[in-house]
This record gives sequence, C-alpha cells and structure tokens, in this order.
Amino acid sequence: MEVSPTPSPNEAAAIAAAVQAVLSAQGGADADPRPAAYRSAWRQAAIREGAGVAPDQMRSR
Repeated sequence: MEVSPTPSPNEAAAIAAAVQAVLSAQGGADADPRPAAYRSAWRQAAIREGAGVAPDQMRSR
C-alpha cells in the first residue's frame, strides 16, 4: 500500500500498528463469528437456567 504524502517513521509505525491491531481483532478461521454479547458466559448460564439445565450438565456449544 502506498500512502501519500510519505509518513514520518513514527507515523508509519503507528499506521502499521493500527493495521496489525485490526487484523488481529478479526481473528482466524476458527474465530467465533457471533457478536460478543452472544458469546457471553453470563448469557449462556441464564439460558441454561431458564431451560432447567442442571449446573453440572452445563457445557458450551
């Protein structure tokens, strides 16, 4: 990728760090695509409690 005007070394490092952070946040192929709220352990526990599942039988997915 070309950036114009050419960034200073500090600006280039900041851009590279930002790109790396975005790419890392996207996860890999095995990343859970659900929004964070749907991956919540609290949400899963409430659903299981509402469904009458005993705590010792609770398992994720």
